Amino acid sequence: MSKTDDDNRLNSLSRVAVSRRSFLKFMGLGALYLTLPAPKIALSKEENERFSFGKVSPIDRTIGAIAPKSFSGDEPDRTHRIFWDKAEFIASGGGIPEPEEHVPLVIIGGGVSGLTSAYLLRHHRPIILERASRFGGNARGESWNGMDYSIGAAYLIEPEEDSDLDKFFKELNIRELVRVKETHDPIVWNQKIYHHFWEGETSPQRREQFVRLFSYFEDVLKNRNGRFFPDIPIIDAGRRGLIADLDRKTFKEHLEEVVGGEVDPHIQTALEHFSWSSFGASSTEISAAAGLNFYCGELGNVMVAPGGISTIAERILKKLTDTLPHNHFRAESIVFDIRVVSDGVVIAYADSSEKIRSIHAKAVILACPKFVVPTMIDNIEPDRLNAIQRLRYHSYLVANVLLNKPLKDDFYDLFLIGDGSVDLSDPAGSSERQKVTDVVLGSFAKMDPDRSILTLYRGMPYLGARTEIYEDGAYERYRTDFEKQIFDSILPLMNASPENVMDLRLSRWGHPLPVAEAGLIANGTIDVIRKPFKRRVFFVEQDNWMLPAFETAAGEAMIWAPVVDQFLKRGGQ
Repeated sequence: MSKTDDDNRLNSLSRVAVSRRSFLKFMGLGALYLTLPAPKIALSKEENERFSFGKVSPIDRTIGAIAPKSFSGDEPDRTHRIFWDKAEFIASGGGIPEPEEHVPLVIIGGGVSGLTSAYLLRHHRPIILERASRFGGNARGESWNGMDYSIGAAYLIEPEEDSDLDKFFKELNIRELVRVKETHDPIVWNQKIYHHFWEGETSPQRREQFVRLFSYFEDVLKNRNGRFFPDIPIIDAGRRGLIADLDRKTFKEHLEEVVGGEVDPHIQTALEHFSWSSFGASSTEISAAAGLNFYCGELGNVMVAPGGISTIAERILKKLTDTLPHNHFRAESIVFDIRVVSDGVVIAYADSSEKIRSIHAKAVILACPKFVVPTMIDNIEPDRLNAIQRLRYHSYLVANVLLNKPLKDDFYDLFLIGDGSVDLSDPAGSSERQKVTDVVLGSFAKMDPDRSILTLYRGMPYLGARTEIYEDGAYERYRTDFEKQIFDSILPLMNASPENVMDLRLSRWGHPLPVAEAGLIANGTIDVIRKPFKRRVFFVEQDNWMLPAFETAAGEAMIWAPVVDQFLKRGGQ
């Protein structure tokens, strides 16, 4: 294949994508490499002794019955120190040494995108560099006396039968780990649970609007009555213009168009809180395409694992560690410099002891957020730099409430709408007043006769939240907030009391949610940030489309793996 042909293929791929629902069923990009031979590696006794899967697994099972009173979740301190003064760090470490290793492929980032990429390309024996102490990225979990729970990403949409994701799950036996939720989620208004919200239970006088809007959502989901599901990533080039039209307006604006005027306050509040929880942003910011993609997609079947997406990430990692040398899995490895040279890419990173090391690779997959790219790569193109600088990332907090009381599994996710009103002009103040927006039954996938877990999500739909959750005293402040809301309003909904709470565990995520801002697809920003850099550096992450979903992360891996594979088979030329 000529360079021109190769570039044309890469350009076309920047406009090809997969759907949360249909997920790669359309694919004509070649094999997904699910069954390529990758024989198990004979590991030495010494290497096996050095590697402990439990220490790097996405699920932390080392916590005792009572956890330390501190945040789990992201681990920003080392990364911030290195990135804030990269030149000083390099100088203090004696400079970047010559590469110690020459390998075909390095994957930077051990979250869902990185792990899926590594699995699909395992025959190239990639090295995976993960900055945190555990793999999994935002898909991490913990355990309480044998009960796993999520501290980040919680669920995914059930893929269509025989789609590529479905085949991927079957190969990894993922379905044996999950429970499928088929019912709609209830709403809590004024401390009462409503199971038929979309039939106008909370606002009978405006029932017609509830029914009409829900019928619209179902039509979108099922592509009927002239409606269409806005697949993001885009899978049908013929619909790109239609999706771009939706992308130009906000979710709120589109809802007003559908109902022909003002949206009922209860509906507006429910969808605003949904936007905080799912996107970390307001319905006045996210695009109508993204909002419909998420909300309508979740009206279908949802797959839930005991530890959320961390359970799936753990299964992928386990399969990889059964196949690849254990020294290819390098946690606490912070990549800070990437330079494309004539015959490959030189990657410099700080290992767990702060020693600077470098690797030469034929190709690199950057499975990490775009906002770190300008620090890693000094000479990125001006158009890519401008596009990256436009992107925004928001924060959220998670609380896991461990109860010595079994709960009924008649819900998976309770959405809280408070008194049914929200000030859309003040997302920061509104979210501070509401705090937790949804209560997930964390033990839904694997019920216990004596215990249960509630996982609470508090989206923070404003830029300054990141500073607030990193401030001194933040843990004490937010724990107090969580405790008050749990004891005053959430436990009574469960017929539970403070005496049933065995422990409360908080997790903090500073910038895991890419904001699906209106216009990013329509104005071409997505195309610019997604294209490979100098034909050797490939970007594979959920923020390729600014859509925080497992399907986006894994789907991009499935799209780009065949391209990287062909590049390496040609000798990296």
